[in-house]
Amino acid sequence: MTAPPLTTPESLLPPARLPLAARLPLLGLYPAKYRATYGEEIATVFAETVQDLGPGTALREWAALAAHAGRLRTRLSSADPAGRITAGAAPFILAGGAGLSMVQLLVGLILPDPLRRIEQWGHPAIWTALVVAQTGPWILALIFASLGRWTPARLLVLLGILGRIGAMLAFTTPNDPLADVLPYDLLLPFGILPGTVLLIAPADAVDISPHGRGETVLTALALAVPMSVLAIFWFRPDLSPTIAPFSRTEVNLLDVTVAWPAAVMSLAMLLHLGARRPDRPRATGIALAVLPWTAMLPPASYYLLAPPGLWAQVISYFLLRNAGVVLAFLATATLLAALRHALHRSLPTDPPETT
Repeated sequence: MTAPPLTTPESLLPPARLPLAARLPLLGLYPAKYRATYGEEIATVFAETVQDLGPGTALREWAALAAHAGRLRTRLSSADPAGRITAGAAPFILAGGAGLSMVQLLVGLILPDPLRRIEQWGHPAIWTALVVAQTGPWILALIFASLGRWTPARLLVLLGILGRIGAMLAFTTPNDPLADVLPYDLLLPFGILPGTVLLIAPADAVDISPHGRGETVLTALALAVPMSVLAIFWFRPDLSPTIAPFSRTEVNLLDVTVAWPAAVMSLAMLLHLGARRPDRPRATGIALAVLPWTAMLPPASYYLLAPPGLWAQVISYFLLRNAGVVLAFLATATLLAALRHALHRSLPTDPPETT
């Protein structure tokens, strides 16, 4: 038995009409066993599909099949545990990224700027563009996801990641004293690592039912509203050299910025893990979506309170402290779910009724 061709058979289309997408490698992207079983069918259907399509539409069809092949090779399809876990994480990463973007939009455009970064850029419009480029795509992605439009939501997340990288590079100027702090933004829910998990999640396994969409929106709002209030009351405009170190209240507020998101998402994890029929892959995905909050460091202005040589120690301290908070909430949710199932198993079942 000969192996199937690695591209769409040209015999299915006249060579002059063969779209570019049909000449791109396709079947070779699939795992060998899957290709041997379904390769001929994939090639035939793809060729018939694209023969009357425009170049752009045909290329999108090829990209969809190539992405499917990539997920099969990496075991990130909806049939694989890793795929179902990333699909469970994706809506909560979106909720966390969008909620945090709402807070950052408030802080960046409405609250005063203690570091006078707006003056650094020479014109307020430049600062506004940098803030919107980071936050706007995530908020729009949440809106599209709430309408069940997951594909444009993913594209907007990709745009948001690129905007954040570009803004970070713009912020990190040679004279910026906080250049060592900004890269940790890439670990936050709207950063490149969580965003990549969202992008590679199989779209057909993401819960875009009305219930799932409502859960995503409610989670985002449950994060954004309290944290926006916290940002307003937490703001510290005085950065004079004589400023006192963190007060006990401020240390507690630093804990809240991590504890509140961890509590909200751990509750969602508990609801899925503690259900009568637990959805363990989705619950594991939610736990994965909580981990980026470990990188929720204090506002950048607080690092001016410590000598630059101690910033690495300060960052390490808060990362460890945040990790402890996040893991404590996840462990508590897991324990409560296990206790609920143990209690349910210990309850006597009602005997059958006799007539």
